Amino acid sequence: MAQNAAAATSVRVVTYNILAQVYAKSAWFPWTPRALMKSKARRANVQKKLLALDADLMALQELDGYEPSEENDARWKSWLREHGYESRYVQRTKKSNAKKDGSCVAWRASTFALEDSRNLEYNDIGYDLYGRDDANDETNENEARRRYLRDCVGNLTLLRRIKDGALVVFASTHLYWDPECADVKLAQAKMLIAECVKFRDEALIRAEGRPVHVIIGGDFNSDPQSDVYGAMNAAFTSVSNGREPQFTNVTPSFTACIDYVFLSSGVRVVAVDEQPARDTLGEGLPNTGHPSDHLPVAAKIEFD
Repeated sequence: MAQNAAAATSVRVVTYNILAQVYAKSAWFPWTPRALMKSKARRANVQKKLLALDADLMALQELDGYEPSEENDARWKSWLREHGYESRYVQRTKKSNAKKDGSCVAWRASTFALEDSRNLEYNDIGYDLYGRDDANDETNENEARRRYLRDCVGNLTLLRRIKDGALVVFASTHLYWDPECADVKLAQAKMLIAECVKFRDEALIRAEGRPVHVIIGGDFNSDPQSDVYGAMNAAFTSVSNGREPQFTNVTPSFTACIDYVFLSSGVRVVAVDEQPARDTLGEGLPNTGHPSDHLPVAAKIEFD
């Protein structure tokens, strides 16, 4: 009986950088068979993986083709709905070039309902520090501002669990990649923390005494020794509680743990999925069993 009660109250959460098709170029992944990089085949494999993960909450990064277009007929929004999920998508901004991917939050429609939402544009850090663009501004301040204009975004939702009214701020984000810009990534992480806390505090006002939990999933492009991880894990707590897997991104030139799920107090970790052994992954990802260069991070959690 206790096991059944726990199963009924637990929530399965996943964060997964699915590798945008626009970046899935055979020239960039020469170790991957070309047939696996074709859009239809790879999309089918990503969808198969998502269904196997069987999550109640999904934070997805590098998703392109959310709505069908001339360039991409992926139709992620409708596919998610067909499989029982409602979703919300925030495409990357386009200050530096024409980004075509973004961050998605998806929730099992029978379990959660959307209450509110927010967009984060990390370019705002540069604007707040140095003002808006001036085409004639060639000063050092202009160059300093440009350093922060990386078109990264965050997707924040406030969800209500249907069965008991529990509220959760659930976010998906993708921080900047370049190791030479650790300060930019840290500024992005601090903005994410501040905005999630602000969103939670505003939700508490209308929560009628109920707690408001926070769950953040994302590709943080930062290893567990980084200042980004330190800041995030100080404000919240990783589902692995400091015992992070050796890797979540696996290629011949780069293998590291850079994807995480962070939780506020009042959210308990029941179990965390183990990552596959490195020697089972061949030269690198993507491969037959893993359609992205990243691995998903998945956990079963419960709310107090």
